Amino acid sequence: MRLRIVAIVGFCLCGLGARAEPVRYDWRLEDGLEYDTNPARTERIAGADAQPSSPASLLARLVASGSLSAQLGRRNTLALAGALGGKWFADSGARADNVLVVQAAATDTLRLGQRTQVALSGAYYDVYQRRSFDLPDFRSATPSLRFDQGFAKSVLVSLGGGYRWFTFKPDDAYGFTAPTAFFAIRHALPGDLLTGDADWEWSAGGSVEARDFAGAACTSSGCGDSASTTRHQDRFWIAHAEWSRTGSWLLGSGAALHVNQSNSYGEGLVRGLFHVRTVIPLPWNLSLSARGEIVATRYTDPLTFAQPVAGLPSASIEDESRSTFRIDLARLFEGRFELGARYVYYTSAPSSGALGYRRQTVLLYLAFLDES
Repeated sequence: MRLRIVAIVGFCLCGLGARAEPVRYDWRLEDGLEYDTNPARTERIAGADAQPSSPASLLARLVASGSLSAQLGRRNTLALAGALGGKWFADSGARADNVLVVQAAATDTLRLGQRTQVALSGAYYDVYQRRSFDLPDFRSATPSLRFDQGFAKSVLVSLGGGYRWFTFKPDDAYGFTAPTAFFAIRHALPGDLLTGDADWEWSAGGSVEARDFAGAACTSSGCGDSASTTRHQDRFWIAHAEWSRTGSWLLGSGAALHVNQSNSYGEGLVRGLFHVRTVIPLPWNLSLSARGEIVATRYTDPLTFAQPVAGLPSASIEDESRSTFRIDLARLFEGRFELGARYVYYTSAPSSGALGYRRQTVLLYLAFLDES
């Protein structure tokens, strides 16, 4: 798998020698101090006694990220992006949740006509964490091919597909391979610059990921392990729609529906998501951004033991499939330094059930950024 990723990036880098335009880049280094009330993301069972607890802890957080783009010719554009981040907890009881994350992506876009283009992409995401079945320690790699076609003045339709390799490191049975397919439509409505009108945009799309797991499908009485046992299979469907208004301030909203058709007990689900976000400029070069997301999940089976990561539509240590509220306050100094604060609240509401979840994080950070 690593050889495939290296080959994609190496092929893209070989074309830099033939570029026709200067390379453009940006990068960011962020260092912060965070307080986490539930580092292990422990759930509570209503009415149960002697439940395990997750000690709150301070932690150091470091993130380095950057992107690069180059015009390789009149019709060819290369884009590379990557990030490296980590969390280190101060409390000894939370140090099992120390984590290092590596992320990389490469896209080579070829313009076939005035409003037609095709893009070859590769994405890689790797989490390094102390091995435990309760921790989201995984690796994901996805090459894909996308076709874009423009219509009228401001409509873009995209179709594509790819293949995903997913490795759940603590247990190979929860690793899977999956062909993927997706489509999207985007309509931009630019405002009148002379009158200062806002820009509007809406988009919608859908995707499916056909996951074939290495492990066996489970029943209500347990999971088989013989060679003749039916393999675990999921068919994860996603539909989404969003709109946004961009002017002196930004406002956006969206909704999504996730459906997992699974032959393994406890993995089938229907999930609804609704979010609202805004970015508002404030005096003294301050900016305020906020996002709220309501997530409600209904499992197909009455009793579930959903394993970490394997039931999620995407792989990310920050995507908990929980209802969240997030607010950020930031100020840019000298065009290159950013000082900010962030508060995030996670909850299992409005989903009902015996398991309850609550987590809060507060982050103070300083970032240095540059671009060319």
